[in-house]
Amino acid sequence: MHVDIVRVEQRARDFGFRHAGLADLTAGIEMAESLMGSAIATAEAVMRMDVVTGMTAWVTGDPVDGIFFVLPLSPAGEQAVRDGSYHPADPAPTHLAWQGRDVAGVYIGVYAGATKEARRAVMTAAAVMRVELFAPVPSFARGATEDGKRSMASLGFSPLEGGLPDLWVQEALSTGSEAA
Repeated sequence: MHVDIVRVEQRARDFGFRHAGLADLTAGIEMAESLMGSAIATAEAVMRMDVVTGMTAWVTGDPVDGIFFVLPLSPAGEQAVRDGSYHPADPAPTHLAWQGRDVAGVYIGVYAGATKEARRAVMTAAAVMRVELFAPVPSFARGATEDGKRSMASLGFSPLEGGLPDLWVQEALSTGSEAA
């Protein structure tokens, strides 16, 4: 499947998100790590991911109070997530879909909000973008916190054994190219 990066940007803006630069990304990562109580990825690593995908790093708020990482996966990346060889904090470039081309899956690196409004924006953006832009492919995320597991369950994800620890999946919602 091919994903139109311009359309991703437009839909993200509809929910108050902007494509993150380094300063916003650093602030967002710090906020997410404080909420989760664990490290996720460095801003530099996320910027490298974003260069490959063109659509990874999103933030909302001023100051930043919400963050969303979406990583379109290549066929090799989708398999690596399922078999546990994917490295979420610094994936191999070959595991990422280049600029929306040949997307075989999507990995949600993090979604977090520090306020009720930010959490609502993150959850709404995650649900709508999943259905509108990534429905034909499986979507993966890790259950890093109990709140995260509950929110994934509310979005229709279920635990997946055999891959990364605490891996959750929502298999493809449709087939064809209607979401591209």
